[in-house]
Amino acid sequence: MKQVWRKQKPRTPGFIRAFTMETPLGDVLEAEFNFHERLVRLAVEIKEEKGRMYGATVKNGTVQGEKDITSGRAYPVFRKIWPFREYFSILPDKDMLACIGGAYEIYPPFVPDAQEKNRSSRLPLQSALFPSTRYDSIFGIVRETRFQRWRRERREAREARGSLWLRFKRRVWGDLQDICMGVGFGCLVYYLYYDYVVLGLTLGILGMAAGLLDFLVRKRSVLMTKVLSFLSFGSYFFYNGYVYF
Repeated sequence: MKQVWRKQKPRTPGFIRAFTMETPLGDVLEAEFNFHERLVRLAVEIKEEKGRMYGATVKNGTVQGEKDITSGRAYPVFRKIWPFREYFSILPDKDMLACIGGAYEIYPPFVPDAQEKNRSSRLPLQSALFPSTRYDSIFGIVRETRFQRWRRERREAREARGSLWLRFKRRVWGDLQDICMGVGFGCLVYYLYYDYVVLGLTLGILGMAAGLLDFLVRKRSVLMTKVLSFLSFGSYFFYNGYVYF
């Protein structure tokens, strides 16, 4: 299995060793190692997301930073890296695996000696539920409890979203452009056809198009207030045009 990883020239300055591989599904995985700082940089390029890249920096089992490499923004990447933990666990570098130290549940393959085999045969359930931590102090590994991991993931999710003002500034211009474009296009259709039914249908289509633009192109949550406003005005004009004109 180690043959799936191949060496490559490190992309990040200061990192002396690097490996890359491609999964059977076409996802590209990378791992770089800075021996002096005891840092490991993990990166995944996910084919299903059109080659979007995510990365994380780990030091002695503790995650130092996570981000969406494609956009350059901080982003919690546990759910992106965790599915590839079995591939990362067979990296052909023991020092690198020791520095990862169980982050994202990446552990080196366990090869028991004779004593460990006897112990595991006696207590298989105990060894499965309570992995050995006797080497943690040697390698400086810090393991997270479930509560600590939950708190870290919540904190990272809040940091990735940013403050309310920052989120407002991030999307206000795009939403204003959608509203101005919708109002302008609606006025143009009304002056061309002078028909409330056509205007109502146009506003409804523009509302759905604005929602799809947010979801598919801008890769963000849909502002339902904007979409429902277009649909509400569209329904109003369609109803009045159909009933009274």
